[in-house]
Amino acid sequence: MQSIANLEDSILVNLRQLPPAKQQEVLDFTEFLRQKTVSVSSAHKPTLREIAAMPLSERHKILASSIAATAQDFLTDPELTEFAALDEDWELDRV
Repeated sequence: MQSIANLEDSILVNLRQLPPAKQQEVLDFTEFLRQKTVSVSSAHKPTLREIAAMPLSERHKILASSIAATAQDFLTDPELTEFAALDEDWELDRV
């Protein structure tokens, strides 16, 4: 295994050879890995305020697991869908 200094030098050499779009991907990935490591090591679930302060790409990674469940809730939870009938009636009344 390389020493930390050699590892960092190797990463920088490779990073500098990439186009800017790929450099951004590397940055996004390292931020993801850092957040994942912090989350696992501290078992700290970020607050909404902390999530809002994160870079957009990091926010998306944290919230991605919740998006599908939330969308499903809006399709199946009676408390969230009860107004859908009103929307349909509204559209019918306007026609």
